[in-house]
Amino acid sequence: MGGEAPPFHGADFNKINDMEDDRLQDIFKEFEPELSSSFQFMTRLQKNMEAVEIVKQYHAAQKRRNRWAVAVAAVSGFVVGVVMTLLFPYITEWIASFNFSIPLPHSSTMTFDFRYLAWLLVGTISVMTSVSVYSMASTKLIGKSLY
Repeated sequence: MGGEAPPFHGADFNKINDMEDDRLQDIFKEFEPELSSSFQFMTRLQKNMEAVEIVKQYHAAQKRRNRWAVAVAAVSGFVVGVVMTLLFPYITEWIASFNFSIPLPHSSTMTFDFRYLAWLLVGTISVMTSVSVYSMASTKLIGKSLY
């Protein structure tokens, strides 16, 4: 059985760890970092803490503005959707007045159900209104405080 690896001895592993530890100690033995005074450290720490607080306040205000903009957009989309649903019979008649028909071979014509197109139009108008109102509301609320 000449292809077997020699048995592992824990002492060999400890020698390797000791050699690595000695190398690390040698590297850091000469390292002497420059320490600033505690006053400078505290001043810099205070300035950094103030910067973090400013970012936190800005982030909280941005979240409030986005919530308001989403609420306004949702209400406007709902209102437009209700109005368009009430106008749905008139929209369907208006679309049907265009008389869409597709001539097919071996058949007279294929007619199209205009209600699908009307619902697509109603949904598109509602969504576009909501997106536009969100965009306008978010730009109008940029400089405002919402506390």
